[in-house]
Formats: sequence, structure tokens, C-alpha cells
Amino acid sequence: MIPLKLARHHLTKNKTQTLPFILSNSMWVMITYIFFSMIHDTNLKAMAYGTETDYILKLGLVFVVLIATLSTFYAERLLSKQRMQELGLYSILGLTKHHLRQIVFWENILFYLICMVIGSAFGFAFSKFAFMGLKSLIGTTLLHQTLTWTPLLFDVLVFAVVFSLIILFDFWELRKVDPIDLWGKTAQPEKEPKSHLFLAILGLIILAIGYYISVTVKPTQDAFSRFIVAVLFVVVGSYLVFITTSISGLKALKKRPKYYYQPNHFISVSNMLYRMKQNGAGLASISLLCTSVLVALTASFSLIAGEKNIIDFYGPRDVQIVAPKPLSPVEKQHIKRIAKQNHITMRAPQTVSVTTPVTGVLIGDRFKQNTIHKANYVLSSLDLKQYNRLQRTHYRLARDEVLVYVSGSRYDKQALKIQGKRYRVKPIAQFSGAFAYGHLMTFKLVFVVAANKKIAHEINPYPEIYAQGFNIAGTNKQQKRFSNTVQQTLKVASENFTSKPVVRSLLQAIFGSLLFMGILISLVMICATVMIIYYKQVSEGYADQKYYRVMSEIGLSRQETTHAIRSQVLTVFLLPIVGAVINLGFALPALKSSLSELGLYDSKILTMVSVILTAVLLVSYMLIYMATAHVYRHIVNQGMV
Repeated sequence: MIPLKLARHHLTKNKTQTLPFILSNSMWVMITYIFFSMIHDTNLKAMAYGTETDYILKLGLVFVVLIATLSTFYAERLLSKQRMQELGLYSILGLTKHHLRQIVFWENILFYLICMVIGSAFGFAFSKFAFMGLKSLIGTTLLHQTLTWTPLLFDVLVFAVVFSLIILFDFWELRKVDPIDLWGKTAQPEKEPKSHLFLAILGLIILAIGYYISVTVKPTQDAFSRFIVAVLFVVVGSYLVFITTSISGLKALKKRPKYYYQPNHFISVSNMLYRMKQNGAGLASISLLCTSVLVALTASFSLIAGEKNIIDFYGPRDVQIVAPKPLSPVEKQHIKRIAKQNHITMRAPQTVSVTTPVTGVLIGDRFKQNTIHKANYVLSSLDLKQYNRLQRTHYRLARDEVLVYVSGSRYDKQALKIQGKRYRVKPIAQFSGAFAYGHLMTFKLVFVVAANKKIAHEINPYPEIYAQGFNIAGTNKQQKRFSNTVQQTLKVASENFTSKPVVRSLLQAIFGSLLFMGILISLVMICATVMIIYYKQVSEGYADQKYYRVMSEIGLSRQETTHAIRSQVLTVFLLPIVGAVINLGFALPALKSSLSELGLYDSKILTMVSVILTAVLLVSYMLIYMATAHVYRHIVNQGMV
């Protein structure tokens, strides 16, 4: 069968183009298989908090399939551009458009079969390691895996749809082109793009709006939705800026004779300007993919690193009950009996009585009580005697003096105005009795310590509540069973009962699955980035080959060629990574506000994680640069005399 042989010949002949395509698609088949395996071949749903983990994995699967589809289409477009020359030759030799469609069909079928075999084999092999990783991240020994054919079947169907769409798109492209013209299609130069000053300014404005929204996001309930809006503005703005502003910038450099008329600059600026419309979209895609990797991993690792802070936010003790009155002797006896039945040791009991928290906003040195929809703080008050007993301190306060504790930060004002009165402030950095009333994770806690109970009730006139807690010792299973039994026996509402072992299991399941998903998705985005960069270099290498050959014939040396190539490639490479770092810098405030909804207020953790990940990405990016620059130079040098 001639079309099949020709398709096979194209795959084996152009290894520099087809091999990376096969490897990258095999990687996506593998990762998609792993997601399907985690969803269908494990008992996640039957576990405690497994529904949340299953939902997170399904969201990740949708994202992976979307990225894989778009990246495959991008790479296939560049492959088909190089394929056109061979198709043109076949058409001249007498093959009809029907034959050309058969060649394209069999080529994509071979790609599909090879990628499915390699990807499925590696997916099957690595799914066990992925399962062990997920099991470790969510911290459970009850998770089991049974290998079935279901994940493979879904994987086969998903990529069958992807490659079917590619085949249909290729057929559509062939329908619009006269076969006799295919030979010259790859030789057609792209026109120098026009500079669009309006679009360039519009892109900068849209990008600035996205950055402004991100920087001004407050840690409230709508923080995440505002962050998504900021992301949309940044995506649109990035594409406009990379496409239009880069063209305007290169044309501005072209108008500077002292800069432009130097061998390195002349060649690099001319080449980039010549195809900047296509380059701009590719560079924007690379920048946004790098940004996505940084944001996804920064959020995931920050949650894991700050998990202890979030758990401690709920309360000072392992088990805590909040009630309008102290526990009765009968209730205490019930707790002791349940502890004995579950082999639990209780220690370090603590009771804190504070006024019922009120929601509000802290503006400067003034606390203003407000509705829950606009508020981002909850304020309680207590007397100094109780604070000194809990903290083992010896503070003294006048009637117009207070101690102020704010969770996650230090109150740096010298006064606090509340209920129409102004109090002098002695800030404190620690309060071991602090607890989140009603599990209000999106609010920062404010505790005001007054000289006595009377003044404490003047600051906050609401009734007192009692937070009664104790630490427990035993196995994790015993602790969770004890906590659940206590809550059911005393009939305590969930918002008034805190069990750190239970919360820890929940957060570990959610954060562990988020990190698992973040790592796999980051692998996909890194793979997509590498593929886009590689095919950009290959495509531009073949396009520039003849131009460098002409310039070598008129006197351009190999050394000058090397300098020109290095200047062009390095410029193209630096733009996306600089854009990604800038995007991350503006994303951090919104990311912090979004994470604050989960009680993560530690900016040091977020900053440290983002700096480390940025450094790792920069090193990886430079390694990719060196590898792909070598490919570009090799292709260009092949055409030189």
C-alpha cells in the first residue's frame, strides 16, 4: 500500500521532528492514563474525604486533556508545515489529492498507535509509583489499587478523538490548497507584520488592569473569583503585548542605525521582525505556560508547607469545644469514659473565656463592626488576668490600655479605636489561647486584652463563650474515633467542635491531592513548553537555513553566524521567562489572598517557595535553551557553504 509506505517513510526520515512529537504525546498519554487510573482503579470514593480528592483529580484530568490537545495541535501544525514540501513533490509525481489525504491519514494513525503503545506501557509501569506517591501525600494506609482495563479504554478513546480532530483539520487544509501549489507553500516568505500602535497600547492597558486586580485582591470570600478575572486579563494582555508591542519595539530598534547596522543585531532583529506575528503567539504561550507551572507549584507547595499553621489556626488544643457555658461535671465524665474506651490519654486541659466574636474591618487604628460580606476580621475581648494566666506573663494595664493580638501579623498601631473609645495599644505577637470561632477560615483573628472584664465587655458587649480543650495521645485511628464519639455523645455542632487529628486528615487528603495534581499538571505544561520551544527552533531553523546560506556566500563567517544565532535565540528565550517571572510577582498578592481563605497567612512561606521554584525553573529553562539552540545551529549550519 503506497500511501502507508510513504507515511512510514516520512516518520523514519524526519526523526528530528517526529521523535519529539512522539515522545511528548507519549508523555501526555502516560499522565492521562495515571489520572484515569487514580480515579477508576482505586477506592478513593469509599474513603473519608475521598470525594474531595476524587473531584480534584477529575478537575486535573480535564486540564491535562485540554493542554495536551492544544499542544498536540500546535506541534502538528509545525509538522504539517514541513510535510507540505514532500506532499507537493508527490503531487508533481502524479499523486491525487485523495492519495495525499491517505498519506496524511496513515501518518496520523501511525503517530496515534506509536504514542498509545509507548504512553500506555509507561503509564501502566508508572501508575504504581504514582499511586504510592498519592497514598503518601494524602497520608493513609487504607487506599488500595486494583488494575483494570477501564483507564486504558478511556485513554484510548480520549486520544482517538484528539487525533481524529487532527486528521479532519489536515483534510480541511488539503481541501483549500491546490496540490500543484503545495511544493512552493513552505518556500513562501511571511510578510513583515505591520505595527499596530492601538493594539500595542490596548495590550499594555489590559495587562496593567490584570496586574492591578491581582495586586488589589483582598483576602475575602470573592478573592479566588477576582484572581480568575485577573488571570483572564493577563492572558489576553500577554498575547497582545508579545505580538504587537514586540513588533513595535523591533521596528523602533530598526530605526536606530547605530544599533541595527551591526552584524549580530541586523540579522537577529530582521529575522525576529520577519516572523514576529507567529513568534509573538508562541512566546506568549511559553510565558503563560511557565507562569502556570510557577503558580500551580507555588500554591501546592505553600499549602503543604503551611499545613501546620492552618491546623494550629483552629485552636490551641488537639480537641476543643466551644459553648456558651463551661462543660458540666457529667459531660467531663462522658469524655473521660470515651477516652478510656479508645485508649486515649488526655492532658494539658485549658479553658478560655472570651466575648462572642464580632465581624468587622480593621482600617488603620479603628475597628469598625460590619456585615459578614464585607468584613475580614473577627474580634473578641478578654481580661488581663486570664491572659497572664494562660501565657504565664505579668503584664499590667491602665484602664485606657489594651494588648492586641492579630493572627498572621503584628498590630503596629499605637492606638485602637472601638465602640467610640480610643485605647492605647501594647502589641503582642503571641496568644496561645487564640482560636477560630465557627471555623471562620477567611477571617483574621483579633483578640483585645483589657485591664478587667468590665472594660473587656465595653470593647465587645456580646456574651461570653467558653473554648474548652485538651491534648490527646494515641494512634491516629484512636484519636479520630475518640473525637467523633465525643462530638456525637455531647451533640456539639461541627462549627463549635475542633479535632486536629480529623482536620489534619482532611487537609492532608485535600492538599496532598492538590500537590499530586499540581506535579502531574506541571509535568504536562513543562512538556508542552519544551515541545513548543523545540518546534519553534526546528521550524525557524529550516526557514532561516537558506538566508544564512545566502549571507555566507556573500562573506558572513561561521563565527559571525554563531554570534548572530546566539543573539537571536537568547533574545527569544529571555522574553518568555522574564514575562513569567513578572507575572508571578504580580500573581503573588492574589495568590496570598486566595490561600488566606484556607487560613494560610504566612507570607514568608509563600515567598520562600516561589523564590525556590523560580530558581529551579530558570535552571531548567536554560538547559532547554542550550539543547534547542544546538538543534537550531545544527540545522542552519547544514545549509551553509
